[in-house]
Amino acid sequence: MTTLRFLFILLVILNALAFGALKGWFGFAAPAGEPERISNQLHPDRIRLLAPTSTRENSAAIEPPPAPEPAAPPDEIAPQQEPAAIAAAAVLICQAWSGLNASDADRLSARLAASGMTPRQRSTEVPTSWWVRIPPQPNRDAAERQVRALRAKGIDDLFIVQEAGPNQYAISLGLFKTEASSNVHLSQLRAKGVRGAGIATRSTVEYRIEVDGDEAQLASIAEDEALARHRTDCLP
Repeated sequence: MTTLRFLFILLVILNALAFGALKGWFGFAAPAGEPERISNQLHPDRIRLLAPTSTRENSAAIEPPPAPEPAAPPDEIAPQQEPAAIAAAAVLICQAWSGLNASDADRLSARLAASGMTPRQRSTEVPTSWWVRIPPQPNRDAAERQVRALRAKGIDDLFIVQEAGPNQYAISLGLFKTEASSNVHLSQLRAKGVRGAGIATRSTVEYRIEVDGDEAQLASIAEDEALARHRTDCLP
């Protein structure tokens, strides 16, 4: 048998096997085209449902990651200081001024009020001098008679008050800075036989102001030279 004849017989056998496979002679049927392929895909006994767990896992697997929360603004990140803590940072003290005249008292009260503080003010009559005198006479003639009688006793340091008012026609016998000095002089006059003389005080009104406030605010007011000499301790 020649080589050419062997190859021809082999080719025939291979063709026969291929034809038999297409016809299903070997125990299975090959797909008959596109319709049968689609039919096999829709075959109900080949459908398999996934378990719920698998479905959830698959859904979770494809869910996009949650968006990051926006960062808080800087003013929200910083701790907020409570009003009570702010108030506690202020140092409250009591400050007082005494011996003020009416003008200084009004000026100081206005400054304290403008700073949000509430001053406490009170006034007191303070004796400034002690006056030895004979009380006012009914008229000028009566006053002049008193003067002549006093000079007859050797008392020349005197004068008649001429100004209109409650002391007009009083006879002044001396003005003293202390009560003790006035009492000494009155005793000397009485020793000379002067009767009816006495002591009257001359007073002025002084003001005292106390306030509770922030130490830093009060420090600037305390630097006022006109008020510095009036600073004193608060009353208990």
